This record gives sequence, C-alpha cells and structure tokens, in this order.
Amino acid sequence: MKIFNVRASRFLALLPLAVAASVLSACSSAPPLFSSDGRPTNMIQCPANGGWSTCRQNARALCAGSYDVLDQSSDNGQNNLLIACKAQ
Repeated sequence: MKIFNVRASRFLALLPLAVAASVLSACSSAPPLFSSDGRPTNMIQCPANGGWSTCRQNARALCAGSYDVLDQSSDNGQNNLLIACKAQ
C-alpha cells in the first residue's frame, strides 16, 4: 500500500508539469501570421483604460518607427492592435 501512495504522489506531482508542456508545445506549433504582402505581423496588447497611445508607443518601439495597422479591437478591458512593421 505504501508503494502505491509514493507512486501516486509522484504522478500527481508531475501531472501539472506534463499538462504545461503539452499546452506550450501546442502554442509553439502555430504558424506565424503574415500580412497580404508577406510581412510578419505582431499583436500589441495594452489596457483599454489607457486608450490607444500605449499600444501605439509599443508598436513604434517594436518596429523602430514605422508600421501599418492591420486591425484593432477592444475586448475584455484590453486593446488589441495587429500591426506589420514597414520595411526600413
């Protein structure tokens, strides 16, 4: 009975790790998204209560200045800005 308890406790201790690994591997297998002209896209997210200025500042920093907005939305208190950096 004691051996079963040890094995069960080890299994239960490793279960969250196995679940996390499978979730992360599922996320990493998603293909990157590209704009219609082939540029990679980025989703910038910021709190909706701050307006769009934080998202725009983050986009400028990520793209070293120039970017195109492909889509923008607000959902669950968060602004989402889908961008593609312009060629330098």
